[in-house]
Amino acid sequence: GINAEYGVRADIELVFDTEREREREKRERKQKDIMTKKRRNNGRSKHGRGHVKAVSCDGCHRLSPKDKVIKRYQVRNIVETSALRDINEALGLDSYTLPKTYIKQQYCVSCAIHRKTVRVRSRENRRIRTFARPVRKPL
Repeated sequence: GINAEYGVRADIELVFDTEREREREKRERKQKDIMTKKRRNNGRSKHGRGHVKAVSCDGCHRLSPKDKVIKRYQVRNIVETSALRDINEALGLDSYTLPKTYIKQQYCVSCAIHRKTVRVRSRENRRIRTFARPVRKPL
């Protein structure tokens, strides 16, 4: 509606009021010197512990806090798939299964990004906390 005193529409006044409030909030925020937080957990899973031991990155041997490193547990066959059939024919045993190697890999953030273990995500997607498993190709 139109404001009779000023001859201005009331909804335009509301817009100016919200802009003024926004500017006032910005000023108050600057006065408090609050730094913006990129992540809810500050990129760590320390939660209440004062100090966490450093571990060596498997990619570059950088020392990073244990709660900050990106950990992946890799299970692989000792023998690669191309040689697997040859070994099974040479053994002659159908029920024998070859052992596997179990490797726990720990990477610093920069190595994990470089190896595409983790990817850089947008601000909205950073809030998604579920782990998306990579789709495996059928053998």
